[in-house]
Amino acid sequence: MLPLYREHHFTFRFAEDRRVPRFHLEGVRAGHRVTVFALDGDTGDRRGVLAKATAGDGGWVDLSEPLVVRAGTGFVAVPVPTVAVRDETPEDIEAVRRVNRLAFGRDDEAALVDALRHGGYFRASLIAEVEGRVVGHVLFSDLPILTTTGPVPALALAPVAVLPDYQHLGVGSELVRRGLDVCRERGHGIVVVLGHPRFYSRFGFSTALASRLSSPFSGKEYFMALALVSGALDGVEGRIEYPSPFGRWV
Repeated sequence: MLPLYREHHFTFRFAEDRRVPRFHLEGVRAGHRVTVFALDGDTGDRRGVLAKATAGDGGWVDLSEPLVVRAGTGFVAVPVPTVAVRDETPEDIEAVRRVNRLAFGRDDEAALVDALRHGGYFRASLIAEVEGRVVGHVLFSDLPILTTTGPVPALALAPVAVLPDYQHLGVGSELVRRGLDVCRERGHGIVVVLGHPRFYSRFGFSTALASRLSSPFSGKEYFMALALVSGALDGVEGRIEYPSPFGRWV
């Protein structure tokens, strides 16, 4: 069972049905995290995530549950890359557009980012790099909450974009984690997001914290809020005012 090594990906193919409890990754150090994807037997493309594991001594990866692989298919093991997150610079604008276009397969999110940038709504725009290549982007922009006593500052977390080849490798998580830290360091207290509850709850977002915020998405499980500092949402009740660039979504 010999892997084909290409661009840090290890591809395993099989001519017969196989039950795989472990496999070997040449040159991968112990403790390095690995994501395992299904391999399309016809196209060779990566499909859904089969497993996540950690390399042991000598590059051997032991799986919690054996993989059952059918003849003519296989799997791709991808060591999780080292990700560097930093602020966007003017030189990154085209790369940010490209990441958003490729991540979502359309121009809408790239256009939203441009409109929010040009409108002066940016509060934190961070990119993720792997070996000097821009592979991800996250944006935090103004999202005031209108209350009976006046507006309360808040931020929208949107969009989060990762190039397809780097999805499910922890890049998005690192962007969100670092982005929230940056927003906290810059004095922001509240962040609102529309997203998958299982993913965003890991960072402290919850529907309960958004329950007193009125928006077109109120009551939906994917409408969540986070208090970056303790008590930031205490007593806050009002209507979220999405800036005009969000018009087509709200």
